[in-house]
Amino acid sequence: MESKIEKMDSLFEAQFSPLAESGRLLSKCGKCSRYMKYVSIRPSRLYCATCEEVYALPQNGTIKLYKELTCPLDNFELLLFSLLGPDGKSYSLCPYCYNNPPFEGLETLLGDLSIGKTNKSGGMPCSLCPHPTCRHSMIKLSVCACPECNGTLLLDPVSAPKWRLDCNKCNCLVYLPQNSHRIVTTDEHCNECGSTILEVDFNKNDTPLKDGATLHKACVLCDDLLHSMVEVKHSKSFFRRTGKGRGRSGGRGRGRGRGRGRGRGKNEDPKMSFRDF
Repeated sequence: MESKIEKMDSLFEAQFSPLAESGRLLSKCGKCSRYMKYVSIRPSRLYCATCEEVYALPQNGTIKLYKELTCPLDNFELLLFSLLGPDGKSYSLCPYCYNNPPFEGLETLLGDLSIGKTNKSGGMPCSLCPHPTCRHSMIKLSVCACPECNGTLLLDPVSAPKWRLDCNKCNCLVYLPQNSHRIVTTDEHCNECGSTILEVDFNKNDTPLKDGATLHKACVLCDDLLHSMVEVKHSKSFFRRTGKGRGRSGGRGRGRGRGRGRGRGKNEDPKMSFRDF
């Protein structure tokens, strides 16, 4: 009952408040394909005058259209939310999914999070979406477990040229090699720890690979080269294996690394063991 009252209050305010008149057109509604108004004055929100719907948004940051991409579930245009500050995170979100999580069990998870909260129940950004094929979802961008919480480190696809991994629950950041043209996740996983293999395309004028190779596919936890080039912020530790990582480079400017560490305990989960960085 309380949530229904809050929705009615938001709709009434958006329809009759002069704030809505000052809003600007931002993104298309997935229901009517008309542009919705973005009201920036707190609490910031989207308002579709055609559907008479109000969509809550994350606060204390900036909102913009995300490359006119659409959500595969409801056809709403995606937005990009960015927190303020030099280490402020950015993540995409679908306005409809953010307000109406489409997957069972997510509301319980979202109730424990502070990320993007606009009300008591928070919201579901793409960084928490378990959609199996959407390239913006947690499934496609996840790399490894967070060293500080039970969250997941995801590749921030808009962080170039300061490439990094962001935790989808806490403020832990892992900065990746900065001298890179491109960093993407792959469909491969590390044989040692199960983390997602990253494909790093280094700058040809500043590549650390032998013979001028630029392309390096490796695990950020197990590969000595890649792990030596990361910088961790807002975290006490980040796992680094002992032993020499194996890597190959050369031939058409390509390199491949699959570092293997030694000395891990038999009962130790390598994906969750972040220490000694």
